[in-house]
Amino acid sequence: MKRLITILLLLTLTSLRPVSAQTNSNEVSRDTLNKYGIYDTDRLPPSFHAGRRKLLLDSMQPHSIALFLAGPERTRANDIDYEFHQDPNFYYLTGCLEPGAALMLFEKPFTLTNGRSVREVLFVRDRNPAQETWTGRRLGPEGANAVLKVEVALSIDSLPAMLSNVLSRMESEGTVPMLYYDQHTEKIREPLLGGRLIQSDSTLRDMITERYPNLRLASLRTSLAALREVKSSEELTLMRRAISISNEAHNRVIHESRPGWFEYQLQALAESVFTNHGAEYTAYPCIVGSGPNSTILHYETNRRKTKTGDFIEMDMGAEYHGYAADVTRSFPISGKFTREQRAIYSLVLEAQDSGIAVCLSGARFRSAHSAALRVITRGLLKLGIIKDSSEYRKYFMHGTSHYLGLDVHDAGAYGPLRPGNVLTVEPGIYIAEGSPCDKKWWNIGCRIEDDILITDHGPVNLSSGSPRTIPELEKLLARSH
Repeated sequence: MKRLITILLLLTLTSLRPVSAQTNSNEVSRDTLNKYGIYDTDRLPPSFHAGRRKLLLDSMQPHSIALFLAGPERTRANDIDYEFHQDPNFYYLTGCLEPGAALMLFEKPFTLTNGRSVREVLFVRDRNPAQETWTGRRLGPEGANAVLKVEVALSIDSLPAMLSNVLSRMESEGTVPMLYYDQHTEKIREPLLGGRLIQSDSTLRDMITERYPNLRLASLRTSLAALREVKSSEELTLMRRAISISNEAHNRVIHESRPGWFEYQLQALAESVFTNHGAEYTAYPCIVGSGPNSTILHYETNRRKTKTGDFIEMDMGAEYHGYAADVTRSFPISGKFTREQRAIYSLVLEAQDSGIAVCLSGARFRSAHSAALRVITRGLLKLGIIKDSSEYRKYFMHGTSHYLGLDVHDAGAYGPLRPGNVLTVEPGIYIAEGSPCDKKWWNIGCRIEDDILITDHGPVNLSSGSPRTIPELEKLLARSH
């Protein structure tokens, strides 16, 4: 615990500056990147990942090693896979974007068979020219050394023998070894012990404990969450890019959409902006809810045809080089707010402003939710939508904030806010048809969501590039109606 506290203090001091003097893509030449099919030069530099590995190593207990596995490949149907997406923790520690990889960390230096002492080994798949003709270039151990700049990169085929060797050597030294290992929920495909194919992480855990009954199993999930919670300057650069792209997409949709568009056309326009600006993915399935669908929190079907008078609740964020944006805007597709839409929107905006105002260093994580909830409860009572303050859950049934980063719902400790935290503030009101209130309020679903950076000087709205106030929205809408 003392080591973890030390890491947290260090992160507070370094959250808004690079973890190394080397902080740009010039650590690896463009020619070297291109050789392995890597064309983006603004990714996190190897020094970032090396710095994170060092901080994690410093939190490990004596006589321990840590094993991290790359994310699994997922089958969509028959012989078609989903596009691979790396496990966020694995990417955070390595920068490796390939499946079939593993990282081993040693609390104290481990001597390899060639006599070299190391504290980290990255295992990757060997290069395979025949397969690369179909699926693209791999790094292989040589490329992993050149591009990712780890201490040592080896073939994934050598992992079973090394894992057995390390654990056996630790036992022979009279120590009780500790293995830090966090299992994935999905199946994995690499044979790790004894050459047997591992069908699931629970199988791997059972095999290890059967072979080494004295082995202590532990988790580094809490330490990793503490690290990932505080964003460095390099991470914030990528997050600002993802958020800026998302702002542009929301603005384009608000400006160009008209009654009669299908929800999927609004989605398509936004995703075209994402792609045209270099985002690799959507950070999550786009939510475009019109009319009655605006009251469904995570509506993803996006097939309804919009109508005059519909209110749109649009939750869409880009992912850029692994980092997610999460932005929601709500607006009347006809271009003008009705009296009821204006009242609900104004209430949600007031609640959001109140939540953002308390996003201060040292504040409780739930401070934003508490502030927003007070405003919404009071406002719903004043509008006559509820008769008792306990009824607010009928129309505001979710939390107001979550961390943002490599996951859209990112890792974090949920303790007091610290400089370098990025969190959402996203209150909402959802009044479905048939709700126990005047039907003039029915089918109005409104959420406003922004991405807030905690600093020593107060909250910074990273997604302020997309308008939130009614006059600003109506001005943007008026140009196209």
